[in-house]
Amino acid sequence: MATLTAPRAVARDLPPEYAPVPSDQKRVKTTLPQEYRDQPADTPLATFLGLFSLGLGLWEVLAPRDVAHRTGTPYPALVRGYGLREVAAGLMILGSRRPAAGLWARVAGDALDLAALAAAYAEGNADQRRKAAETAAAVLGVTALDVVCARQHTFAHSTC
Repeated sequence: MATLTAPRAVARDLPPEYAPVPSDQKRVKTTLPQEYRDQPADTPLATFLGLFSLGLGLWEVLAPRDVAHRTGTPYPALVRGYGLREVAAGLMILGSRRPAAGLWARVAGDALDLAALAAAYAEGNADQRRKAAETAAAVLGVTALDVVCARQHTFAHSTC
């Protein structure tokens, strides 16, 4: 019995975007080609924050107990809701030519996260307090990035 195989495409027959790339030149694509965009909205930091939102949000939605345990918060149902918010913000950022609304949604979400972490800190034992404080420090760092990028996209339509 003979087996059929598809003919192999030769590299020279492929369009440039499908041509083999040497392993030392493989990179993650973070922006669209110029012909598909007319505004500088898909800048690297905004793109990163959108992807970060999607990743964090999916983790919160799919494993809320794990997130709650690692962050010191005793609220897995709230974590799942916050995950949905993160996914929505990520989609707003990545799906828009002007991502300011999605970036400001991230800033508002960061405020909610900090409020939940403060409540967890107030109610928690020593281990939960340590985790909540460490998580709050990380959230504050990301909040600074969110605010800087949101302001730039809101007031100057510049890149960040």
